[in-house]
Amino acid sequence: SNIHKHENGDELESPLPNKNNTGVVDLLKHSRLDKGFSSRRLSVKRLDRYRDRDNHHDHDHHGTYLVDGSDELGDGAPPEWALLLIGCLLGLASGLLVAAFNKGVHVIHEWAWAGTPNEGAAWLRSQKLADTWHRILLIPVAGGVIVGMMHGLLEILSQIRQSSSSQQQGFDLVAGVFPTIKAIQAAVTLGTGCSLGPEGPSVDIGKSCANGFSLTMENNRERRIALVAAGAASGISSGFNAAVAGCFFAIETVLRPLRAENSPPFTTAMIILASVISSTVSSALLGTEPAFTVPSYDLKSAAELPLYLILGMLCGIVSVVFTRLVSWFTKAFEFIKEKYGLPAVICPALGGLGAGMIALKYPGILYWGFTNVNEILHTGKTLSAPGIWLLTQLAAAKVVATALCKGSGLVGGLYAPSLMMGAAVGAVFGGSAAKLTNSVIPGIAAVAQPQAYALVGMAATLASVCSVPLTSVLLLFELTKDYRILLPLMGAVGLAIWVPSVANQNKETEISVTRNLGRSYSSLYAADELSDIEKAPNHEVIDEDLLLEDLGVSEAMSKKYLKVSMAVTVKEAMKCMHDSHQNCVLVVDKDDLLEGILTYGDIRRYLSKKQSDVSIDDSTALDVWISYRGQERALLTCYPETNLAIAKVLMEAKEIKQLPVVKSSGEPRQGRKRRIVGVLYYESIWNCLREEINHRKSVHQQRKENNVEEVVNSH
Repeated sequence: SNIHKHENGDELESPLPNKNNTGVVDLLKHSRLDKGFSSRRLSVKRLDRYRDRDNHHDHDHHGTYLVDGSDELGDGAPPEWALLLIGCLLGLASGLLVAAFNKGVHVIHEWAWAGTPNEGAAWLRSQKLADTWHRILLIPVAGGVIVGMMHGLLEILSQIRQSSSSQQQGFDLVAGVFPTIKAIQAAVTLGTGCSLGPEGPSVDIGKSCANGFSLTMENNRERRIALVAAGAASGISSGFNAAVAGCFFAIETVLRPLRAENSPPFTTAMIILASVISSTVSSALLGTEPAFTVPSYDLKSAAELPLYLILGMLCGIVSVVFTRLVSWFTKAFEFIKEKYGLPAVICPALGGLGAGMIALKYPGILYWGFTNVNEILHTGKTLSAPGIWLLTQLAAAKVVATALCKGSGLVGGLYAPSLMMGAAVGAVFGGSAAKLTNSVIPGIAAVAQPQAYALVGMAATLASVCSVPLTSVLLLFELTKDYRILLPLMGAVGLAIWVPSVANQNKETEISVTRNLGRSYSSLYAADELSDIEKAPNHEVIDEDLLLEDLGVSEAMSKKYLKVSMAVTVKEAMKCMHDSHQNCVLVVDKDDLLEGILTYGDIRRYLSKKQSDVSIDDSTALDVWISYRGQERALLTCYPETNLAIAKVLMEAKEIKQLPVVKSSGEPRQGRKRRIVGVLYYESIWNCLREEINHRKSVHQQRKENNVEEVVNSH
């Protein structure tokens, strides 16, 4: 026989044809080969649907299935114009929720700090400590206790959700509660004055809205990433009232880790629409005033550029010290919890206590909106503004207090603290440079005012701490609306980003710990956005590239395949694929070496080109192969030891759904032909990836449980 079935235990995952469609024309009508999938990927949920569908094929063959080699990956998602409309709705929802979040922070802040004027730190600094110590010390502690209690509630809800996940169908109500509780935690943290910021929670609100929209629409991976990017943009836009910075934030944090071909063309349009609408909504509800008031300043000359570059390096050093402190405090609190078995409520309370104790000496570290930043920006212009020596101490105190709050589990972002740290460092540097210059060259004011250096320091520190250089530059430009500051600003930001990369070359473990400390609690690190999405409640998106590099083709390929000789007619090959429930056949020569691969899509295109002068009864599989594949795509193969990342890139670039796997050595071959060992299906890559993720999660959980048990036993 010219038709051979090769089976070795693997179960095929390919879709089946409808047996009611017996004619060639009817059969090929279901094949849509005008669309490739170079920019499409399968989500975990869609893989479940493939698996469930295959498990029922033996009992039900009356459904309609795609039968071509390029199995359509669409899942009934709305058209692009509808997705743009959804982007607008996402911006509207994010703007409303961020405005509500900010209102909630203000309400809590006014209630907790009742009797304290709006100038906050300046007023507290002017009062006697005996009159204010109880307020400064106890209010952050109370906020930490409430946040800690909510951590315990989240742990209980997480256990309930895990226990019911196997039976749950449809919308996960418990998962929807998580973002709400986290937003309340952030509002309490900030309302009680703990040293964090509101922009991270604002981004989380935008991403949660995006996840909610994607969950209801069952979109594919790229559409979900587009939604999350639009949500992140709307969060920053509404938080800072800066639409342009919001767009660049989404590009830097969500889209930058992706390849260009994996970003759908409508993503940019969604980001812009969501950013503009959310900024408009927040402006209408919260007012049009910028986040902080930019004072008047004057840039002297281009000769100051080296000073700005030095300031950028200084801000980079500050960010390195800050990230190391966050890592150290995180490890310290984890050790305390494991060593003494402390409940979840204790660590945030300790963080609030530490912040309160620092605030007894330096009340400027307390969160008071951007009032403290405004005070720094007016250094030397008002009597209440701190001097250079006090600013130096305040910058160091802010670094320690923010790291302590973040490491203890208090919920908030790093944008506002980074801006305040940078403003203090820049003002100190600018004031010192001016004094030094005037002492060397008396009577000549060759250095700009400290306000210019403070503004540049804000952007440089923000870029270095949060890894968002473009967002930092555009944010400051939107706030200052001064083109002249761009050159020193870009130079300082460039060096500020470079310093941590050099300092952390041998600190990969520490970086990982630092970047993991804020997962799902307003983490703003660009490299973590995709993993944040993967950890979202609906688990719809996975960051696969690194894992796929560790997996070989042999772990995902199928050893069950169908092969035909070159003399088999097209009609026989189609009948064979139909009867064997496969969507491709491998064409072999007389020595059983691979000649090519034939799919329903190849047959359809072959017939459409030849039109009426060809018959499937007379055409052979080799005719189709030479006419279509041989000329247009050639024969692509891979080896069992090839990693799945390379195989996936190859399949996406060439828009193929099946890839023959051949022996790399040890077998006879003729020319470039090799012996077949299996077939790699595109869907199998994601099945293998999902199994690997589940395996690593279980291993990590087991190690964590073992470590805790060892600590308890040693104690």
